[in-house]
Amino acid sequence: MCIGKGPYFYGAPALDVKGAMIRATLLAATLAMAILMVAGCGQEGAGQGSGHESTAEPKPTPQAKHGQPEKPQTGKGEVAKKPFQEQKQHKHKQKPKSKPEPEPAPSNIPGLTPQDVYLNLENRGFECSEPELMGPEDEVRWTCQKQEAEGEYLVEISSKDANSVRLLKAKVVSNDPARADALAGDFLGYVARVPYEGAQPEKAKGWVENNVGSKASAEFGGVSYTLGAKAGSRFLEIEKLEG
Repeated sequence: MCIGKGPYFYGAPALDVKGAMIRATLLAATLAMAILMVAGCGQEGAGQGSGHESTAEPKPTPQAKHGQPEKPQTGKGEVAKKPFQEQKQHKHKQKPKSKPEPEPAPSNIPGLTPQDVYLNLENRGFECSEPELMGPEDEVRWTCQKQEAEGEYLVEISSKDANSVRLLKAKVVSNDPARADALAGDFLGYVARVPYEGAQPEKAKGWVENNVGSKASAEFGGVSYTLGAKAGSRFLEIEKLEG
């Protein structure tokens, strides 16, 4: 039996066609895999490229601009000191002020006794009290008073004992403020003439009459005289100051 030629009969030509089809299929599969592998490698490379650190130089911070030094940072809970606070801490301490010198202490008016004063006042119509103990130091005080139509007259004699005088204070209160100086000048001038060792009675009397009604002070024979005024009243203080 003869075998006919052509692709539809069993024989060599039919095998060749079948092998060509298989090779074509394998080649197509190989090409598809190669395309998929190339695409996968491209994506992996892109992913790796995005993960690389930037090699660009860092931008300078605002504190580093223009070559300015960075400010020191303050720790938590600390308070930055202001310039004026630092200067305040470095100020030199002020030297302690020198203590003021103590004022001269009063002492007895030399040669003057309480009797020299109150006996003369009683002769002029004054009423004088018995000596009284005054204050915590038991200072002795005599008070002499006189009331007249023009005004009131008052004299206080202060001492540490019954035989000396530390302070003599005379006061005149005028019922007519316009005549206060005239009324006080005569009486305070009289008191200024009290007798003591080194006294200058006429000078003291003249000084009082010329300065009555004002605040003034003077010294006669080592004894201090002080004049003062307030509203309708005038006063004179006589005392001996130590030093």
